Amino acid sequence: MKEPFYHKKHIFISFDIKLTLLFLLVGLVGPGLGIGYFYLIAHSFLIENSEFFIEQHMLLNASALLIIILIAINTMIIGFFISRSFSKPIRELYRAAQELEKGNFKARTNIKTNDELAQLSDAFNRCALALSNMEEERINLDKSKSEFLSITSHELRTPITPLKVQLQMLQQEYFGTITDQQKESLEVILRNTERLNKIIEDFLEISRIEAARLKFVFRQTNISILIKEIVDFMNGFAQQKNITLLITCGALPSIEIDPDRISQVLRNLIHNAIKFSPEGSCIEIDAQEKKDHIQFSVKDRGIGLTADDQIRVFEPFYQVNGSLSRKFGGTGLGLTICRGIIEAQKGKIWVESKPSVGSTFYFTVPFTPVYNIEPIKVLFSKKGDIEKKIRIELMNTLGPMGEIEFNELQQKHSLNKDDLFTYIGWLEKQCILRNIQAEKLKRNIENIFSVEDQKEGSEHIYKEPRWDDR
Repeated sequence: MKEPFYHKKHIFISFDIKLTLLFLLVGLVGPGLGIGYFYLIAHSFLIENSEFFIEQHMLLNASALLIIILIAINTMIIGFFISRSFSKPIRELYRAAQELEKGNFKARTNIKTNDELAQLSDAFNRCALALSNMEEERINLDKSKSEFLSITSHELRTPITPLKVQLQMLQQEYFGTITDQQKESLEVILRNTERLNKIIEDFLEISRIEAARLKFVFRQTNISILIKEIVDFMNGFAQQKNITLLITCGALPSIEIDPDRISQVLRNLIHNAIKFSPEGSCIEIDAQEKKDHIQFSVKDRGIGLTADDQIRVFEPFYQVNGSLSRKFGGTGLGLTICRGIIEAQKGKIWVESKPSVGSTFYFTVPFTPVYNIEPIKVLFSKKGDIEKKIRIELMNTLGPMGEIEFNELQQKHSLNKDDLFTYIGWLEKQCILRNIQAEKLKRNIENIFSVEDQKEGSEHIYKEPRWDDR
């Protein structure tokens, strides 16, 4: 990767040249004055209009010129080596600072000049050591979080199944007759047990996504039939609010996917659409074949989302509206899990919405399945830090328009590196950015992602126990 601010390397070249020229200037001025004075005195002793004068005059000129050339060469050589002795430790500090910027907290300097530069080097090394310790603590904390999440979820789920069975046996009077009041109490306990089980299952899914242990069973699947089966399954829930589920997609190809995972995503989106739609409304389920993927969509005519909600709706535990969340329940992890499933297959998921008009959730599924699943940070991820840096870069380049463009890209969930590079290329084609500005912005964006990639690469990813927990 190119340096993020590659023109900075000219600073040191310029420093060397300026210092060398300074030595040359000083080396020429002093001796030049002495040679000039000597030349005037010598010239005054010569007798004009004589053959001896002409010979001596030529010799004097040649000697003066030769002495000036030799002084200039020696001064330049001495000045060059002295300037290098100054710039070398500065170069070393600069390279170490670049490594630190890229997330390499093991970068150190070794400057032994016994001056202020050596003191600066020691201060830099102490700073790098402190950052390295902080990064190590962060990695250990993240590892502990993943271990705690995975192990706790498994341990909590273990007693849930026998607990439910025993409660159901009590409710069905397997152990003897119970009163109506006892039945009502058991129903309350069973509902909350089921809710607790759903929360534990959500946490298990999150732990699988973060540990890259999300299971996919790929097989050739007819997308049209799959959508119809999902809609038939969700119709029972929709009829409780007299909502119509309308399939608007045409003929679709059969592709290799995990139908259970796609069903999980679609069911979640349709379920949310039903929850937040008014009675008697219509929900449209669509799928379109694109160049290298299939684009699914679920469109409702519900309460809609604000611009801020559209940005944050896929974050874990985020609830769009407090009163509605209490009314309909939920952990706030459903859309986060959907995002993890789709992104694990290199797809995209986003939402377009207007308050009081409705929302349309989109997601894409590539034709080519991804077998080697990569870990995806969904809890305590660095996504917010990356987006903040991208926002600053766009505002520095585009001014006030940069914030507007950033918000639009964020709403479309197009703040990944490939989409940003495509967007920058479009700005260049529209003559909004010159080539040098576009290239600089690309380098800065590349640097933002490379820093975070190096940090992620240094982390130990916890692998949860190999239990059959799907």
